[in-house]
Amino acid sequence: MPALQAAVSLLAGSSPGSRAQMGRENPGVAGNTLYYGDNLDILRRCVKDESVDLVYLDPPFNSNQEYTFLSAEKDSTRSAAPLKAFKDRWHWDKQAASAYQEVVEAGGKPAQTLQAFWQLLGPGDMLAYLSMMAPRLVELHRVLKPSGSIYLHCDPTAGYHLKVLMDALFGRQHFQNDIIWHYSGWNKPNPTYFMRRHDLIFYYSKGASPTFNSCSLPYASKQEYLAVRKQRVYLDEQGREYTVDAREGGKRQVRVYVDEALKRGKPADDVWEIDKLNHSSKERLGYPTQKPEALLERIIKASSNEGDMVLDPFCGCGTALTVAQRLKRRWIGIDSTRLAVALIKNRLRDTFGDEIATAYNIIGGPVSL
Repeated sequence: MPALQAAVSLLAGSSPGSRAQMGRENPGVAGNTLYYGDNLDILRRCVKDESVDLVYLDPPFNSNQEYTFLSAEKDSTRSAAPLKAFKDRWHWDKQAASAYQEVVEAGGKPAQTLQAFWQLLGPGDMLAYLSMMAPRLVELHRVLKPSGSIYLHCDPTAGYHLKVLMDALFGRQHFQNDIIWHYSGWNKPNPTYFMRRHDLIFYYSKGASPTFNSCSLPYASKQEYLAVRKQRVYLDEQGREYTVDAREGGKRQVRVYVDEALKRGKPADDVWEIDKLNHSSKERLGYPTQKPEALLERIIKASSNEGDMVLDPFCGCGTALTVAQRLKRRWIGIDSTRLAVALIKNRLRDTFGDEIATAYNIIGGPVSL
């Protein structure tokens, strides 16, 4: 995990004064900006209306956990030390009440939705969490182009509360998919519930005609394809296998050759079987909520084209940014922790070489202790 070790070394060896100097700017770089700071403030100040083609966000899930990892020290005289990645605990306090009041005073459907949640839930951890998310979703709606899309990654803890907010902001008519990201793992018996083995990804478009590139997946075998088709297989004059597909209301029959169908693959549906990163994965950095690149690749390919702008406002260890860079998209990443910013810098360097440092900006830093 060279990127993680370099990030930890950078943070461990930096003085309080040097920590505020993590930002740098490359004049002339178009897009490709990593912001260090509060994403709500940065979205409001730095990201223009209708300038983004695709938003992917993997925010805190209201899991009531504090995420840490162990940093392996090069000096064997010191033991591995736990470092804090981020805290996902929410409480109803003055800050939460202020965030709630700001949304309510702005009016509109987000305000009505939060007020309904107040009636339903009362002031507490869930309302505090939703009061944090609501103004950020408002800003993400603002910065999306009319042809843009947003993918909100969550789990059932607060996912369906967030979907109500998304319906209010984007409109139910622009809800496209409730994607189930299913991953394997060791299942163990539980006394009251089935093993939890999936995340949710809510896909909304901003307008009626979003950018969308269909995705095809390979069939495991010819037998799988034929089992899906559930049709009789014929042989033509050359001995090629085909099935018969009815077109135009059944008035015309078209041959569908099996070998050509296998090359095309099957259209992806809304259940994605993509494994989580395991301990032996080459991608694994040690960041506690790291997502696999295959997951982000499917999203970015589906809802953007080369040269488009991808935004991740909770960019963590930078998987969305790394995949966007590889797929020739422009990108904006925002995170509020020094660990994440240092890790992303080193991950980009390890992936694309030293020259990547001149291809993006880093802006921001701590404004107080």
